[in-house]
Amino acid sequence: MAKPSGSPAGSSVRRVQHPSDPSASLHQALFDRRIVMVSGAVDGDKAGQVASALISLDAMGDDPIELRLSAESDSLDVAFSLMDIIRTLDAPVNATVAGSVGGTMVGVLAVCRRRRIGGFGQLHLREPRAELTGVAAELERQATDMTNRVELFARRMAEATGRPFEHVEADLRTGRHLDAAAALAYGIVDEVQ
Repeated sequence: MAKPSGSPAGSSVRRVQHPSDPSASLHQALFDRRIVMVSGAVDGDKAGQVASALISLDAMGDDPIELRLSAESDSLDVAFSLMDIIRTLDAPVNATVAGSVGGTMVGVLAVCRRRRIGGFGQLHLREPRAELTGVAAELERQATDMTNRVELFARRMAEATGRPFEHVEADLRTGRHLDAAAALAYGIVDEVQ
């Protein structure tokens, strides 16, 4: 920890990132190995960081990129942006579930080229949540838009997994949980490690 220069005694202390900061060097070491870690709740900012890393690695060469996932999101914007980026990169993007993956992040996993899960990994299929606000006419428009986008998400999941759309849609609606063996049988992953 370091105090900003010239700040009076007793002022708040801010963290200064040092080149030998363990988290910075860990992220750099993973990036150098073409690994992108995605953990926790994924919002628009975190999705932007992941997208930036994927695009940068793709620009650096065509060797496979590895996503390590233990994340969740209820945002269709997050899912669609990452799913679209993964599909447009020249470098193949593989994924490994290291823990649990839930919500729309399951769609991100599903569109990766090679998908693995650890023996204790868990997936939670569920419909995204949204908060709608406005007057009645606007609420109706927002609800229709959300319904259409959830249907598109389910269709993309069905395409990626080879499952019938109706099954994926029902599993999202009921909030189905899958362990590693069930995820393999479902077609969301290709291998249990």
